[in-house]
Amino acid sequence: MLSYRHAFHAGNHADVIKHLTLVLCCEHFCKKDKGFSYIDTHAGAGMYDLKSAPATKNNEQIDGIGALKKSTKHPKVLNSYLNFVEQAKKQRKNAYPGSPWFASQYLRPQDQANLFELHPKDFHSLSSLFSGNRRIQTKQSDGYMGLKSLFPPPSRRAITLIDPPYEQEKEYQSVIHTLKEGISRFNSGTYIVWYPLINRSNTTKNKAGEKMLKQIKSLFKQEQLHTQFILDKDLSGMYGSGLAIINPPWGLKEQLQEALTFLCSIDETKKREFTLEAIDVNQGSSKR
Repeated sequence: MLSYRHAFHAGNHADVIKHLTLVLCCEHFCKKDKGFSYIDTHAGAGMYDLKSAPATKNNEQIDGIGALKKSTKHPKVLNSYLNFVEQAKKQRKNAYPGSPWFASQYLRPQDQANLFELHPKDFHSLSSLFSGNRRIQTKQSDGYMGLKSLFPPPSRRAITLIDPPYEQEKEYQSVIHTLKEGISRFNSGTYIVWYPLINRSNTTKNKAGEKMLKQIKSLFKQEQLHTQFILDKDLSGMYGSGLAIINPPWGLKEQLQEALTFLCSIDETKKREFTLEAIDVNQGSSKR
């Protein structure tokens, strides 16, 4: 598990979808003066160098932020995300920020963040990046277990990002268990789960993300929003990725519809497509 380094995948298509969604959720939470918490179970290093050896090994950024940056026009829904990407480059040359950095840009005096990362080198980078920021707590520990001590948050408002590497098949069930634990303690929070879409017919990971998604849909009674972004269904290995969002902010579906439609149009050489499904359980209005 500790062999995974996100630096090899920084700025890829999965990062674009994940970070765009996170930015949109944070914007929604900041519409109210009441504070909120941000929890990241697998925070990574917090910032990455797109010119580094790991990032250029497979150049996954080409199909992600690279393709997006080549477009001359983009819808307003992408403005904040792209502005933050440029802002990070001004702080560090060739930088691409991770999820905790995007979230940190929204933290006000009344907000807080708890970031978990197990990998020693990534944790060192993460803690150094946010050293001196009293609103942000970094812990070198298991983010799955860390949620228990944080819920419910004092403000009763929180965004939790669950973004594991899925190196081991058991992590799919760890996500389900973590959601059960979290929702049992705090059922009105917004939970964002990222997962890969994998074509490996002779392995147990084949379609594992889709199987986990079915469990999420059947187990939890909260409002849900599900999206999948697909580069090419014929690709072997990871051909796309998905997000399962429990208790999504109002209006997020329409924002993602606009953004994903655009992202599928920017590279005609790829068979890009997306799905977007909302599950409304009619449980009344949310107080997020």
